[in-house]
Amino acid sequence: MVEGDFKGRFKVIDIENNNLILNPGGIVNYRFKKINYTPSICNNKITVNRNYVTNFKSFWQTFNDNYAFFDKRKINWNEIYRKYIPKIEEIKTEKEFAMILNEIITKFQDGHINLEIPISIIEKAKSSKKKKHSISKKQIQSDIVNKYIENPKSYNRVITWGKLKNKNIGYIGISDMNDFANYVPEKFQNSDKFDSIFNSVKNLASPLEYFQDEVDGVNKILPLIKKDLDKTHGIILDLRFNGGGYETVALELLSHFINEERKIISIKAKKKNGFTSTQNITLRPKEKSTKEIYLFTSPFTASAAEIFALGSLYYPNFKIYGSKSSGIFSEILWKELPIGWEFSLSNEIYLDPTGKIYEGEGIPIDYKFYYSKNKFKFHQSFYSTKNIKDKLLENFFNSTF
Repeated sequence: MVEGDFKGRFKVIDIENNNLILNPGGIVNYRFKKINYTPSICNNKITVNRNYVTNFKSFWQTFNDNYAFFDKRKINWNEIYRKYIPKIEEIKTEKEFAMILNEIITKFQDGHINLEIPISIIEKAKSSKKKKHSISKKQIQSDIVNKYIENPKSYNRVITWGKLKNKNIGYIGISDMNDFANYVPEKFQNSDKFDSIFNSVKNLASPLEYFQDEVDGVNKILPLIKKDLDKTHGIILDLRFNGGGYETVALELLSHFINEERKIISIKAKKKNGFTSTQNITLRPKEKSTKEIYLFTSPFTASAAEIFALGSLYYPNFKIYGSKSSGIFSEILWKELPIGWEFSLSNEIYLDPTGKIYEGEGIPIDYKFYYSKNKFKFHQSFYSTKNIKDKLLENFFNSTF
């Protein structure tokens, strides 16, 4: 058994019998098998290939070998090839090629598929129509807290807590599953210097050090929050505006609200000839908690925030309110085209303890409340006039479910 850091990026979990197991600071281990020769591609000088057919075939084949959710997303990948290869053969510019790839990607409705195109290629779209002004999630969260929460406190701009006014229920709003590292002194928590201080410390840390600092930040602030809310009859955990972050942070947060150790998630990854072996994720409570948890979700609860919700499903003290989450769970697998552009896809399947997959569907709800999947409409739904009105919170507050 060998333990240690792999250039500050990976922790070596095990190395024996020509097998290497690494962990980048997350919940999934990655296994590598030693081969007896160096692939020829590693000995060749990397050159940029701008042939659009070659690049399209590379794009298509990479998805074909690694993407895990063609059926879930109702994508006929062979038909995509047949439809688009004639168009690819006719295009003349990188911009045309980029537009076709973006058109294909849009069909998936998968927020973990990305295409990094050089800015110089894409002209900024000009529209004669006035853009709809969407109120920011930061503003909505602030308005909710100011109207409904008594004596609110916050930490690192990522988590806010307090007690509901006129009701003995705690409230914890978590806006992201990252930025919990304890890098910013209290006197600068609400200053314009917050971001520069946080990033200056973060940039000095190796990835493994930073991930550990994130976990340590969770374990620093959560006991203080739970102490403040100890006398409440239950706690609302509001993840409606949480678009994700680090799954390690998400499950570390969850561990503070559960009362027993149990398997919560299984994970396997798509590869060329099938799937990897399944890894089971077991969660242990930091301290046993039987307090009722009312988890608020929306279509904009995504990625690591959904992994929090997925992990909570079979704990009886959790009830979920709102609308189904986004349905985007997989870690992001990044690849590169011969032209030099990077792109990403979803290759990992997350399953609940019964083997059910929620990719593309979202986490089920115990007490349903409709939220639009259109971000503008979702944000506007919190304002009946110019004043904030959190209808889900008020329905909960008035026990109308």
